[in-house]
Amino acid sequence: MVDYLIDSLGFSKQEAICTSTKILHLKSTKNSQSVIDFLRNYNLSETDVKSIVLSQPSILLRKVDKTLEPKFKILSEIGFSGSDLVSVIKRDPNLLVRGLHTSIMPAIRLLRKILGTNEKILKVIKRSHWPFYGKSFRTNVVLMAKFGVSDKDLERVILRNPRLVNQNPARLEEKLVDVEKEFGIMRGSSMFSYGLSAICSQNKSNLQKKFELFKSFGWCDSDIYAIAKSQPLCFTHSEERLSKGLNFFMAELGCSPSWLATRGSLLMYSLEKRVKPRYQVFKALEEKGVKSKEFHSFLCLSDTDFVKQVVERHKEAIPDDLYDQFTKRS
Repeated sequence: MVDYLIDSLGFSKQEAICTSTKILHLKSTKNSQSVIDFLRNYNLSETDVKSIVLSQPSILLRKVDKTLEPKFKILSEIGFSGSDLVSVIKRDPNLLVRGLHTSIMPAIRLLRKILGTNEKILKVIKRSHWPFYGKSFRTNVVLMAKFGVSDKDLERVILRNPRLVNQNPARLEEKLVDVEKEFGIMRGSSMFSYGLSAICSQNKSNLQKKFELFKSFGWCDSDIYAIAKSQPLCFTHSEERLSKGLNFFMAELGCSPSWLATRGSLLMYSLEKRVKPRYQVFKALEEKGVKSKEFHSFLCLSDTDFVKQVVERHKEAIPDDLYDQFTKRS
């Protein structure tokens, strides 16, 4: 077997020895060759075939017609091919030994019910790995529905953070309760799933430090709850980024906590790439006496609309270097 792996797949001697110890009871290379031929015929490169065998040596024990071919067919129908196919198998080699009808197909049917298309299923699995055949996933789907997470929000959560729905159900239930307890976001709210993403991104200690950070800038509990309800994802930012944002809007621009609490999206924007450059434009227009929208309205415009509606429209009032900065970027 060691010589066979070296000759047929280009294994190093050490790789071949290590792999052969995991399939000691294999007495013939006949089935192994059938597996390798199957993988090669699936348009996988020699490197791909070697990677799969290295990550899951027991694949050499599987029957091509009964085990491997049906699974690869299903994966191909979803959209996996070539390096993507190798990647998903390497991330979770157990996929090759899972039951097709007892684990893999039920998971795919549930994902298709939630996501709707193979393209989205492919995207989710690429972003995570393949734990969707586990009981945790099915239990968590039911659990989130119990807490009022809509089908549309569930789809968004899975697309944004697949690992969130594959964690231990008991742990997820604690996080679901914390969305109400820590953020004050009620079940069934359109912001509940966003709050869940924010809660799941950190431990309670880190979240508490961010609450204390807001308080250090003069925020009261009602202001913190207000921004948590309207823009919970701002709590996914680091303390450093939040501190810089709060300092700019409050210390430099004079925004009050109650005003900023209802406009939490402002803290989501990049200070250096979006907020400060646009503030320079705002100040330039103000100095020229050009009437314009409130500054926070500038920040909400897309890059294209900002250039079109503000920079191009008021070209004469904006310094050349600042004008070039925005038009070249766009």
